[in-house]
Amino acid sequence: MSIPTDAEILTLLDRLATHTADELESQWLDFKPWHDAKDDMKVAVESAVCFANAEGGVIVFGVADQTRGRSAAIRGAHGYDLDTWQRGIYAATVPHLGVDVEELAVPEGTIRLLVVRVPKGPSPPYGTAQGLYKKRVGKNCMPLDPAGFARDQIRAGAIDWSGQPAEEVSTADLDPVEIARARNILRGVNPDSELLKLNDKAFLVGLGAVRNDKVTHAGLLLFGREQALMNICPQHQVHYVHLTSDTSVARNDSYRFGLLNIIERLQWTFTGPANPEQELAVGFFKLRIPAFPWEVVREAVLNAVTHRDYSDPGEVLIRHTNRELVVSSPGGFIGGITPQNILRHEPISRNRTLAEAFEKLRLVEKAGIGRRRIFIPMLSYGKQMPKYETQGERVVLRIFNGSFDQRLATLVAKWKQQEREIDLDGLLVLSFLRDHDFIDTVTASELLQLPRDSTRAVLDQLAQPRTGILERRGKTKAASYYLAKGIAMDLLGKAAYTKTKGLEPIRYAEMVKAFLADHGAITPQECRELLGLGESDTARVEVSRYLKQWSSEMGFLRREGKPPKVVYYPRKKR
Repeated sequence: MSIPTDAEILTLLDRLATHTADELESQWLDFKPWHDAKDDMKVAVESAVCFANAEGGVIVFGVADQTRGRSAAIRGAHGYDLDTWQRGIYAATVPHLGVDVEELAVPEGTIRLLVVRVPKGPSPPYGTAQGLYKKRVGKNCMPLDPAGFARDQIRAGAIDWSGQPAEEVSTADLDPVEIARARNILRGVNPDSELLKLNDKAFLVGLGAVRNDKVTHAGLLLFGREQALMNICPQHQVHYVHLTSDTSVARNDSYRFGLLNIIERLQWTFTGPANPEQELAVGFFKLRIPAFPWEVVREAVLNAVTHRDYSDPGEVLIRHTNRELVVSSPGGFIGGITPQNILRHEPISRNRTLAEAFEKLRLVEKAGIGRRRIFIPMLSYGKQMPKYETQGERVVLRIFNGSFDQRLATLVAKWKQQEREIDLDGLLVLSFLRDHDFIDTVTASELLQLPRDSTRAVLDQLAQPRTGILERRGKTKAASYYLAKGIAMDLLGKAAYTKTKGLEPIRYAEMVKAFLADHGAITPQECRELLGLGESDTARVEVSRYLKQWSSEMGFLRREGKPPKVVYYPRKKR
């Protein structure tokens, strides 16, 4: 079952001769009688949050739900304005909820039903502006359980748990050593910070660690003594496991300190022998490429401890092997973020006070830059692209080691020496074209997590002469993009450009003739494969043009069959 379409609603209404509308309702459908636009909008707001907190649904106004008989039940709705209703429901819900409001015509002449379509909310729980929270259970809207509601609000980031007071915690439970550690971190990156001029009490207030003379959860996580953390928030711990083989565990550490202390201890690990480096000669200097760059690991761990769900008893787990580093944290994505849009989605913090404290200490950046800090170094070193996944209610980030691409790493390093910048989009495209002859806008849209038009603009920019990374082939929206000559030679070798650029038509003809000598016939698909042109729309048009030319009166082919079963054979000699 799912949210019914207009056609399905009309089919259900045909059953009103033998059923009441109430009997036709479901988890995803609710019928409402019509009274007047003002009062019924209040009903719509309450029903909208009810559906949004469940699986979504549709509310149909203008049908009496307890009346049997079609003519008696279908009374219609009137005196409303669709735009006013849509804006009104949006304004009266928290968080704001976008719904579709439309009319539905029925066979009863001029009667119209008012239909409100409510999607499943991406950031539950939803409530009315008056603070009413309900959830659709079966055919009813039920109040949310207070404890469960509070947990849902924390999980969704509707309540900033990190900014709330930590019960039974006082400033005496904060460790002066950890406060000094925070000062040293800030002094190292921003020695002129105004925070450094404050005494400890004001310093803690400035970071959001203390509010209204009460220690916040963020303050406890950053500066709490180990015993206080274990008593009040034991789930804060970070578990690090280093496996040197499938069966050999080199380290199995549970860090129960303040978060700044944990980050520092992990830094010792990933700047030591457990994280080996390789050297690459780039001109007159050596480029050192670690298995897992510390700046990437730090960003991944900071993201995990900042955005995790602290109402979940689980821990942040870091699993370190020779092949990959896996950082797993409790709590799913929030605010509509998914692995498929994480590179572009606006940043949303589940624990805003903690995130702001890290920003003030210059450990993280705003505006989603942290995600780029994870991807750009790995791609710049020619390593595999990191991968976000969801496993139940956990977010998992996989950072891969494996062998790095020396040519790509060298190329990017030379560009940096020349002060020539390449952004994340360029790196993603370059990484893809190491293993593929071309890229089209459909594939690139998924890779870059951008709409098609925006993707095309990025690819066209990379194909500009001053950028010189790509070449565009084809003038339509279905154009394909290949590595430019110099880039292909640097990245793939001297023969690469000739291969991706394709051979001259006279050489094409020779290859097709040789294929015919061996196989007797060739299809358009086989021809595209033979010439290495790929399966893009541009390649299909190009091969079709060549085959037509070669099968003309002066050509060497004859065509048989009709699309899609066209086959070309050698023309018989006269």
